[in-house]
Amino acid sequence: MGDRLERGGPAGGHRRVRHPPRCRAAVWAVAIHRDLSLGSGLRTDRRHLPRGGAPFDYPRRRPGRSARRTPQRGLVTACNSLAARIAELAETRPDEVAYTELRYRMHERLPVSMTYAGLHSAAGELAERLRAGSAPGDRVAILCAHGLDYAVAFLACLYSNRIAVPLFPAAGPRNKERLLAVLADARPTLALLSHGDSNRASILGPVLGAVVELAPDITAPLADSPAPVIDPIRAELAYLQYTSGSTQSPAGVRVTHANMTTALEQLRQALQPTPGKPILTWLPFFHDMGLILGLSLPLYCGVPGLTMSPAEFAKRPIRWLRAVSDYRAGITGGPNFGLCLMVSSTTPEERAGLDLSCLDMLLNGSEPVRADTLAEFTRTFAEYGFRHRAHTPGFGLAEATLTVTIGDWRADPVAQYFERSALAEGRAVQLAQSLGGTPLVGCGAPIGQDVRIVHPVSCAELPTGRVGEIWVAGANVCDGYYGRPDATAETFHATLRGSEAGWLRTGDLGFWFDGQLYIAGRRKDVIVVDGRNHFPADIEATVEACAAEIRPGHVTAFGHDDGRREDLVIVAELRVVDATEPAELSVLARRIRTAVAAAHEVMPGSVMLVEPGRIPKTTSGKLRRGECRARYIAGQLDPVAMI
Repeated sequence: MGDRLERGGPAGGHRRVRHPPRCRAAVWAVAIHRDLSLGSGLRTDRRHLPRGGAPFDYPRRRPGRSARRTPQRGLVTACNSLAARIAELAETRPDEVAYTELRYRMHERLPVSMTYAGLHSAAGELAERLRAGSAPGDRVAILCAHGLDYAVAFLACLYSNRIAVPLFPAAGPRNKERLLAVLADARPTLALLSHGDSNRASILGPVLGAVVELAPDITAPLADSPAPVIDPIRAELAYLQYTSGSTQSPAGVRVTHANMTTALEQLRQALQPTPGKPILTWLPFFHDMGLILGLSLPLYCGVPGLTMSPAEFAKRPIRWLRAVSDYRAGITGGPNFGLCLMVSSTTPEERAGLDLSCLDMLLNGSEPVRADTLAEFTRTFAEYGFRHRAHTPGFGLAEATLTVTIGDWRADPVAQYFERSALAEGRAVQLAQSLGGTPLVGCGAPIGQDVRIVHPVSCAELPTGRVGEIWVAGANVCDGYYGRPDATAETFHATLRGSEAGWLRTGDLGFWFDGQLYIAGRRKDVIVVDGRNHFPADIEATVEACAAEIRPGHVTAFGHDDGRREDLVIVAELRVVDATEPAELSVLARRIRTAVAAAHEVMPGSVMLVEPGRIPKTTSGKLRRGECRARYIAGQLDPVAMI
């Protein structure tokens, strides 16, 4: 039975909550918000916010030059523009649904919604509680359940001028260990938890600071609730965004109010959300893509927001596109593995009745975008109205608040094949056919930043078609890492030869080709064998393509120096273990080694097959190649087969 039978559709079943008190902050907040302007002179008419701005101009580059736009200056305002925007909407559109959380009970969908007035009132009430127990600029950890609780908690921090620290549930010993490390680094004064979640406080202990539980029902209006107040900004920081830790220990990125506002305005101009068409997400709000794209952008643009928890998506992936279809969402998105799940983990019976013709953009980011994934998704869902043009790849990172480049949603995504050996030498050479080539997807152009490709050692800018490190400058580039001055100087204040200091070194390798940015991999992950560079994602894709027995998205490739030479090591998770004979596993491992050697001209020194769940990933689903390498060296992967 598919989720198409779930009750609780978009036309009914909502609990819509309107809080009566008018906000005394609304009048001046509206005035401030309408006066926001970018350095380019753009002034936003909020009466037609989603498409009211100047049409976004995707830059075109002259041959041999990097794509660049003049970085926008930060938005100067007396209060956070997202808080001001909600105050305005609570005044002008109080009874309209602002945000909806999709909850599930078996096959029944249970939508719970808050209006702009209700959201404003709830955030204002919680902000008063934060003021009572902390000072402006104090850090507040958010450990609430995904959905409306989390949204209200984050907004309350903005309203009260506290620095939000969006965090994640401590499921499993690895996540608990990482969470404790993050809390020790952030040192919050307060921690916000959903009602009845005191068990989490007892597990984590005093590192949480003082615990504040949200109301049992955040949507229920309080009697005699005071008019919400939005404090003028006294602390520059809006929140700390802890990085995924895919290549290093998690670090708190210092996101200022100006960074956040700039990033939202850049996305508003680039995506131009259609009035009335929801933005839908299943991404966790502690993740930069979930927080900015999924939670903040719909509120900033005045379009309905929809969310379901990542756990509900994982239980039944069809829920994602069922919600897109039923609620006529215009924008949604997620990492590449989410699209893979939609193809591999849904059935024709579950897909029956889908209508995806409403979907303008399916954003794809946070991990490498694969051409075969886009093609397979379109083949699977075209009969349900999905248009290939809706695929919108992008590139970004927490250190730039979120987005650096994004594809043009008015054109089909572009996938090119590049000569594998040339890429290893730092050159992008296009191939007319796929034979012997590496398929890469263009990640679009900058949306208000200055983006350069730079030689990572000489710090000189490289021309189009040369592989180098991606450097970024602009008002969306964050303030540095919390409490890490050395790492901040190294990452956020790099000096490009011939220019002043102040560039963000992303650590990602890429190149310009035909007007788009292509991502080659992470600099720290590059494998060097016999003097040649190999990109892990390319090798991992080869493994998945040659072995249907392997779980998609659960392959890692890394280098290991045994004291004599650097060897290529491949670790792959099996879909099923119990039903597979040991002899068959040995044959599979040899098949993988042969395929990699033929495609990449490098013989793996070791191929290891492991049970599901053995490969470490970040909380947002990225492969932790460095951690996998460490476990390999320590003998902690427990392979079921190895050659």
